[in-house]
Amino acid sequence: MDWVALMYTVLVGLVGPAALYAAEAVEVSVVDDDGPAVTRQTPRGDERLLYLRITNPTGATMGGLTLQYTHEDTTGARPLIPVPSGGSWDSLWLRTPVPDRLPAKLMRGDRRVWAGTLPINKAGDDRVVVPQSETVTLDRLKPLSLRGTNYLPRHWPWPGLWREATEKTFEAEFAEMTALHINTFRTFYFFDEEAGLVRRDGALTPKLLARINTLLAVADRHGLKVMMCLTGSLPHLEELDTWRRFFRTGIEPFAYDGRILMWDLINEPGGSKGPKATVELSTWIQTMYGELEALAPNHMLTVGLCWQFDQLWELGVKPPVAQFHNYSGAVGVQPPGQPPVRNVADDLRGIQGFTNHRPLVIGEFGYATVVDEARKDASPKRQLEIYQGVLTGAQAAQITGVYNWTLFHFVPDWMGKGEQSFGVIRPDGSLKPAGELLRDTYKRWSDVVRTPWEPNLSSRG
Repeated sequence: MDWVALMYTVLVGLVGPAALYAAEAVEVSVVDDDGPAVTRQTPRGDERLLYLRITNPTGATMGGLTLQYTHEDTTGARPLIPVPSGGSWDSLWLRTPVPDRLPAKLMRGDRRVWAGTLPINKAGDDRVVVPQSETVTLDRLKPLSLRGTNYLPRHWPWPGLWREATEKTFEAEFAEMTALHINTFRTFYFFDEEAGLVRRDGALTPKLLARINTLLAVADRHGLKVMMCLTGSLPHLEELDTWRRFFRTGIEPFAYDGRILMWDLINEPGGSKGPKATVELSTWIQTMYGELEALAPNHMLTVGLCWQFDQLWELGVKPPVAQFHNYSGAVGVQPPGQPPVRNVADDLRGIQGFTNHRPLVIGEFGYATVVDEARKDASPKRQLEIYQGVLTGAQAAQITGVYNWTLFHFVPDWMGKGEQSFGVIRPDGSLKPAGELLRDTYKRWSDVVRTPWEPNLSSRG
């Protein structure tokens, strides 16, 4: 061991690593030049989102940090997500009006590793206000009440949803939803480093938050509630602190926002192998579901499984809303007088029993209308048969609702000609036969069951 390493070891033993952080010039500042100012309405009053930049010149992750600050003669404390070598962003919510300067210090246990005053710029004209509204609770969900679809824009599916789609896009396409008597849709966050909407450290940028808020505002004007799936891919699976930062910055702005119906932890974890496909995936699910519960106490939660409820339950994750994706091709109900066959209704009843009769939704179902290597029998007729089976089975089992995959036949050659053809609305705006069935079925369901957010729905044509 050379003398530098020896001295470092001695110093750590004498004063502890937190004191060495101070010697390494750890610093905290407010990021004021990276997009619009974000404010959320809360039961306590309006709060502004401040992004914190924490530097970490050491070669190791710094954990156990808390930012303490004084605002309006009160002291607050914000536990920070561990900071990797080189530094990262974190966030702080501060009651408005926000001061020009915020006295603060960074603590690790009872040791101070930084102290100073944080300059804060005034919010400009480019502001985002996330409204507070009543969230939907489990007891408000009724059988067949969620008449849903999965949403990506017809011209800009992933990665274009947050990169390219505009308020005008949402207005036009959400009007097409309501014409089909849809009252909710499922869409997705994406870990989009490439476009700079999500930072490498996991923080969602103000620009992305503004675009999410726009989608929610337009959805609300059209009487649509949103199931928001937090991720469909895990680019940094083992970096749990990166995902904690992604969840914190992506969920907290909407913690009191009733435009969001529920949060979906992850889309189809492990695929056909399920949530226990790998130890790393299982750990991610257990860890991040706990984070989700803590961050979203006012919202319903779910997990978009392919099928494997047993694996999820074995991990100790039992979301209040059960969700799976039905691509089985089974008939809707057992044909009377015929030998037993697999049918959607019996599958659903089995899941209801296993999950102790939680509200159950089919988060995805559907079929392509254009032949590809994976689906040699794809056609509008086959798609219609699949829809008949799922909708008939869902009604027979009286589950909470369904979300078809997907609304639009995508215009770009996105993920291949088969994948792009799952939609029930053609590029020219006309309905495929399955779309007509969906519209007529949703109209019939809507005449029987209303949700709290659509009291006048029965008056629609």
